[in-house]
Amino acid sequence: MIAEEKQEAAQRLLELVALLEYPTLEVADRCDLKFEDLESRYIRLFVNSLGGVAAPPYAGCFLEKENRLEFMSQFSGFCLEQGVAIDQAQPPDYIPMMVEVLVMLLSGDAEPETLYSVIADFYCRWPEAFASTLREHDDVGIYVTVAEELCAILREIKTKNASSTVAERADG
Repeated sequence: MIAEEKQEAAQRLLELVALLEYPTLEVADRCDLKFEDLESRYIRLFVNSLGGVAAPPYAGCFLEKENRLEFMSQFSGFCLEQGVAIDQAQPPDYIPMMVEVLVMLLSGDAEPETLYSVIADFYCRWPEAFASTLREHDDVGIYVTVAEELCAILREIKTKNASSTVAERADG
C-alpha cells in the first residue's frame, strides 16, 4: 500500500469515526437530521434501550468464539508494543478508538506486513457482525452505512497490504 493510499484510507476512517462517536450538531446537519433525532437513534443503538443495547460499540461484543477480555488484552498489548497510548476512559475494544489506532498506524510508517497482521488479528472478526446487527436495528440507515463502509475500507487495507507483503517477499 503506497503512502497516498494509506493517507486516503486514514482520512476515510477518521470521517467514519466522527459518525460513530456521540453525535454533534455538525454530524446531525451532515445527516440532514435534527440533533435530537440523531442523538435519540445513537442512544437507542449504542447506549441504552428497552430490552438492551442493540449494537454495543465494542468489538468484543461481536466476536463469535473469542473471549472478549482476551481480545482486549491482546489489543492493548499490541498498542503498547506500537507505542500507541489508548484512552483509559473506554475499554480497549471501543470501536471508534480501535479505528483511531488504525488511523495512527496508517499515518505512520508501519510496514505492510504489520498492517496486514493487525487487520487480520484485530479488525477482521467483528466488523461484519457489527454491520449485520446495525442492518437489523438502524431504521434510518446512517450507522449501518458507516459500518458497511468500515468493512469495505478494512478489506481494502488488508488486501492491498497482503499484496505488498507478497511482493516484498518475492523481491527479497
